[in-house]
Amino acid sequence: MMIIRALFLFVLLLPHFALAQIDLMEGKEGEILDAPICTYLTNRSDQTIMGTIFTAPQTTPSGDKIRHQRNFRLSSGAREQICAAGPFYEGRRIELMIRTIIPLFTCKTALNNEIFLDATAPESLAGMRKLSATCY
Repeated sequence: MMIIRALFLFVLLLPHFALAQIDLMEGKEGEILDAPICTYLTNRSDQTIMGTIFTAPQTTPSGDKIRHQRNFRLSSGAREQICAAGPFYEGRRIELMIRTIIPLFTCKTALNNEIFLDATAPESLAGMRKLSATCY
């Protein structure tokens, strides 16, 4: 009787252990999804902001390292949808870079929330603007 109870509990709890392991595996470096994850980039500043979205690097069968990228240029108040299916950085993140001629801000962010682009003018920068984004 004790063995039957133990076997019943094992069969009953097995799916929960399997699901827990799948959850831990999600978001690994290099993960590629069947369907893309989408969010919005919104420019909350009073100026145009340019940048690039990058996926994680991927090694091709020939051994070359590549990564996908998409440039954006958002005018003040503009909003644009971005989507990616991978390959992702750990935690299903992509890299976001804000730039002019040179990179000014970079972060790795998840695509589960809207990403806001900002330009602030801290007094310590004497009239210059600091560009940033909300990254998750």
